[in-house]
Amino acid sequence: TPSPDLNNLTSLNPLHGRVSAIHATAFFHLFKEDKQLHMARALAGLLSPEPGSVILGAHTGAQEKGVIDQVLRNVEVDIFAHSPESWIAMWDGEVFEKGMVKVEAEFREFINSGERYPLLFWSVTRL
Repeated sequence: TPSPDLNNLTSLNPLHGRVSAIHATAFFHLFKEDKQLHMARALAGLLSPEPGSVILGAHTGAQEKGVIDQVLRNVEVDIFAHSPESWIAMWDGEVFEKGMVKVEAEFREFINSGERYPLLFWSVTRL
């Protein structure tokens, strides 16, 4: 089938299984744990079945998965943060059948102007 006209899309449905690269930075940490899984499955549905197709990004993370307190623009918020291990397990086994993707995830902490930013950098690549 021909590629959908991106200029006239009103829904992501025509892109199901057709997208070779998805960049999702500063996105997942906006949701609670169950909704993060839901969003991951939604993005996975857009991904092309071709080997090498990739979803990648970075967002608030933690060394141990769980709810963390973070101050954003002087407002304290609770954010669910995955660890590298829980993020890898979610994608490789829950979102995709185990062994169908290569998942890389690295936790790094940055400090800028006295603010602590715990970040998870990651990629999910179809094998």
